[in-house]
Amino acid sequence: MARSSGKSELIGGTIIPPTHLELNVADHCNITCRACNHASPIMPAWFADPDTVQRDYAILARHYRPAFIKVLGGEPLMHRHLDAVIEAARSTGISDHFTLATNGTLLHKASDAVWAAVDEVEISVYPDVAGVADNIRLARDKARDFGKKLTVFYYDRFRATFSLQGTADRDLVAKVYAACKIANLWGCHTVREGYFYKCPQSIYVALLAGRAPEPDGIAIVDGPTFQADLLEYVNDPAPQIACAHCVGTVGILEPHAFLTRREWRDHIDKPTEAMVDLDWLERCRTRQDRRDDCKIPARLMAQGWLDRLPWLQRGLRAVLPSWPAQGGLRLGERVLRRNAEVPREVDDNETASEAVRR
Repeated sequence: MARSSGKSELIGGTIIPPTHLELNVADHCNITCRACNHASPIMPAWFADPDTVQRDYAILARHYRPAFIKVLGGEPLMHRHLDAVIEAARSTGISDHFTLATNGTLLHKASDAVWAAVDEVEISVYPDVAGVADNIRLARDKARDFGKKLTVFYYDRFRATFSLQGTADRDLVAKVYAACKIANLWGCHTVREGYFYKCPQSIYVALLAGRAPEPDGIAIVDGPTFQADLLEYVNDPAPQIACAHCVGTVGILEPHAFLTRREWRDHIDKPTEAMVDLDWLERCRTRQDRRDDCKIPARLMAQGWLDRLPWLQRGLRAVLPSWPAQGGLRLGERVLRRNAEVPREVDDNETASEAVRR
């Protein structure tokens, strides 16, 4: 049911979005990634309420059906009643597939009820985070026992998202919005406390600025014009208020790192102009695809896999004389690695990061 156009469409009396709807169950997180695009390192504690989720999703389910629901945060496993929130959303019939996205650090604490409530678990592995390798092994066993899908992605870099200072350059805002994959391809729609939003960033930009996010959303009401209003809203090509403080998916590339709360805010206290990767912006304005250029699928991280393909190595060296003897090379948005630094499972002997807060 995912739409390849990036637009939501009315099919058989139901709005079908590009891909999914996000169920944000917690704003805060137990690690402090520098380029977190939900601003979780400096968000106060907040948890989704199951009754509110059920109310909003029940109305939305009458008009709108995503291919899947992505359950995330912050770190969703910090929610003590995560299974109840997921079941509240699932009970509305809004979608048949629920994916839990987690940083993996708390998977050993996930209850069987959580595993039973979802269809897929997606683990995002970041450098210098302790305990994840054991939890991946645990998750593989749990996924097998419960008949669930398990997906693992590795990240060693991110693109910046937020600008506290923002910009008054409307032309730049329009260009960033036109190039943003979140707005134009991925369709990361989000619901929060009675309102529907095009993206979670519109919520977190508002919270960073100390204002309410509702002006960037649309109220979820069970009225005769709601479906038409929702379809017009999600397909509106105009940037939102929050876009003046967001660089979407065309931010500067930064290696993954952990920052303190104060460092995190200081790091984004710059104008939009300083946060945009101008070359990437121009490329994405003219040519887009759905892939995330920061995401490395686990199958590409198997140590030494390229060494088993000497014919491919010879071909790469023929066309790319600078092909490295060690490390890796990103080709467009795919990643090829030789003697990859990170194996399929993270090194069991990695040291604990001070940023991981138990």
